[in-house]
Amino acid sequence: MRGIAVLLLAFMATPVCAGDLWEIVSTSSGPDGSPISDTQKKCLPEDAADASQMLGELGSCAFDQKDGTASAMTFAMTCRIQGMPADLGSMKVAGDAKLNGDEFDMRYTITVGGNQSAPGGDFKMTGSLEAHKVGQCSER
Repeated sequence: MRGIAVLLLAFMATPVCAGDLWEIVSTSSGPDGSPISDTQKKCLPEDAADASQMLGELGSCAFDQKDGTASAMTFAMTCRIQGMPADLGSMKVAGDAKLNGDEFDMRYTITVGGNQSAPGGDFKMTGSLEAHKVGQCSER
């Protein structure tokens, strides 16, 4: 289970090539309750920081529900992650996010959206993500 949590954090960390540079601090509680923390810098499209951008690299995600604006939203999405066992299907992500200028704050819960009786089917991870803009990125 901890491996899935670390994999999810790694997907969230994948950089984009140009735009605004954000420093992101994420803290999650894995299925066994142990804390998992990660601090990184990530490029996002200029002036486009929202929950979908912060979680964009989680996998192939589609919003099931999104209410509000980039400055304050609640959301639910389904993400298909490459390499995920077929009987587990997908990850469900639900949470809320707020953007206030160059500061971003998000709370989320990630669960498995497939066969709950399969190994790993009871996976649940809660966490928070706080970010602030630290500059501009340049294309590579």
